Amino acid sequence: MPVTKRCTVCARFRGYEVEDRYCVVCGNESLEGECACGRRYDYLRTDDDDITLHCPRCGKVLRGRQKEYDG
Repeated sequence: MPVTKRCTVCARFRGYEVEDRYCVVCGNESLEGECACGRRYDYLRTDDDDITLHCPRCGKVLRGRQKEYDG
Protein backbone atom coordinates (compact mmCIF):
# COMPACT_ATOMS: atom_id res chain seq x y z
CA MET A 1 0.00 0.00 0.00
CA PRO A 2 1.53 3.37 -1.01
CA VAL A 3 2.39 5.94 1.64
CA THR A 4 3.40 9.59 1.35
CA LYS A 5 7.03 10.21 2.22
CA ARG A 6 9.15 13.36 2.22
CA CYS A 7 12.77 13.64 1.16
CA THR A 8 14.71 15.48 3.85
CA VAL A 9 17.17 16.81 1.23
CA CYS A 10 14.97 18.21 -1.57
CA ALA A 11 11.76 18.39 0.55
CA ARG A 12 9.57 16.81 -2.13
CA PHE A 13 6.56 14.69 -1.20
CA ARG A 14 5.80 11.61 -3.27
CA GLY A 15 3.90 8.36 -2.96
CA TYR A 16 6.21 5.45 -2.13
CA GLU A 17 6.00 1.85 -1.06
CA VAL A 18 6.68 1.31 2.66
CA GLU A 19 10.07 -0.32 1.93
CA ASP A 20 11.32 2.47 -0.38
CA ARG A 21 14.32 4.41 0.98
CA TYR A 22 15.57 6.51 -1.95
CA CYS A 23 14.07 9.75 -3.28
CA VAL A 24 12.93 9.54 -6.92
CA VAL A 25 13.75 13.25 -7.46
CA CYS A 26 17.29 13.61 -6.06
CA GLY A 27 18.28 9.99 -5.35
CA ASN A 28 19.30 10.51 -1.73
CA GLU A 29 18.58 7.90 0.94
CA SER A 30 16.69 10.33 3.11
CA LEU A 31 12.97 9.57 3.02
CA GLU A 32 10.80 10.11 6.08
CA GLY A 33 7.19 9.04 6.48
CA GLU A 34 6.28 11.39 9.29
CA CYS A 35 7.10 14.75 10.83
CA ALA A 36 9.42 14.92 13.86
CA CYS A 37 6.28 15.27 16.03
CA GLY A 38 4.99 11.91 14.77
CA ARG A 39 2.26 13.17 12.37
CA ARG A 40 2.24 11.00 9.22
CA TYR A 41 2.31 12.73 5.82
CA ASP A 42 -0.58 10.72 4.38
CA TYR A 43 -2.90 13.76 4.57
CA LEU A 44 -0.84 15.59 1.93
CA ARG A 45 -1.41 15.55 -1.80
CA THR A 46 1.82 14.79 -3.63
CA ASP A 47 1.17 17.52 -6.23
CA ASP A 48 1.57 20.38 -3.70
CA ASP A 49 5.17 21.16 -4.71
CA ASP A 50 4.61 24.87 -5.35
CA ILE A 51 2.97 25.92 -2.09
CA THR A 52 4.22 26.37 1.46
CA LEU A 53 3.17 23.50 3.71
CA HIS A 54 3.14 23.26 7.50
CA CYS A 55 2.56 20.32 9.81
CA PRO A 56 -0.94 20.66 11.28
CA ARG A 57 0.20 19.24 14.62
CA CYS A 58 3.43 21.13 15.41
CA GLY A 59 3.52 23.91 12.77
CA LYS A 60 6.91 22.92 11.32
CA VAL A 61 7.49 24.20 7.75
CA LEU A 62 7.55 21.14 5.52
CA ARG A 63 8.02 22.73 2.11
CA GLY A 64 11.27 24.24 0.88
CA ARG A 65 14.68 23.06 -0.11
CA GLN A 66 17.39 22.36 2.42
CA LYS A 67 20.77 24.11 2.09
CA GLU A 68 22.50 20.80 1.28
CA TYR A 69 20.45 20.26 -1.89
CA ASP A 70 22.43 21.21 -5.00
CA GLY A 71 20.03 20.23 -7.77
